[in-house]
Amino acid sequence: MKFASAVLAMMLSVSTGAFAHPDHDDEPQQTIKLNASSSASGVVVYLTDKGAKVPTAGATGKLVWFKDAAKGEAALQPAGVNGMEAKGAKPPVGSKMQASITFADKTVFIGDVAVK
Repeated sequence: MKFASAVLAMMLSVSTGAFAHPDHDDEPQQTIKLNASSSASGVVVYLTDKGAKVPTAGATGKLVWFKDAAKGEAALQPAGVNGMEAKGAKPPVGSKMQASITFADKTVFIGDVAVK
């Protein structure tokens, strides 16, 4: 009985070793935060990573908003150092927004937008 228990314990310890621990994954955790504010020409989404501005030069994207059954979207273009502007966008007050941004290096970030 002791031998069977020892073999079972060894098999379990070997089998759980195949799972990667999140702290040891090769991919870095994305910490980009998106904050939006309205401007005279539409909506500007600002990107930060741990408080540092994320450069948006050469990036493209799309802003989508939802409110009740209504949905809208607008293209995002770089604005300033870390901004992406959706010209002409007028989401209703209280809308939930999400942005999809493709950076110049072709990496893609999709995230919820906090409204200031």
